[in-house]
Amino acid sequence: MSVTPSQILGLTPGSYEAYCLDQATWYFGTVIQNELEKAGQKKQKGQAAIESARKRVLKKYLEGSDAKGLYADPALLFERSKG
Repeated sequence: MSVTPSQILGLTPGSYEAYCLDQATWYFGTVIQNELEKAGQKKQKGQAAIESARKRVLKKYLEGSDAKGLYADPALLFERSKG
């Protein structure tokens, strides 16, 4: 049995808020997964280079390119996907 993000946060099952949170989490995860797969497909020398490229992808999304704190503003994800 899988647990959804809305269940972890204790939102009312079947509510609109739970649905929105689960969909947003799915979208965010899908975007990052696609970027990680792209980073792994580039012609690079060795596994270390691929892992380094994937770490850069994660850093871009989780910390941001100009983030001052530990995590980036989640709203920036939608700006990046537009352009």
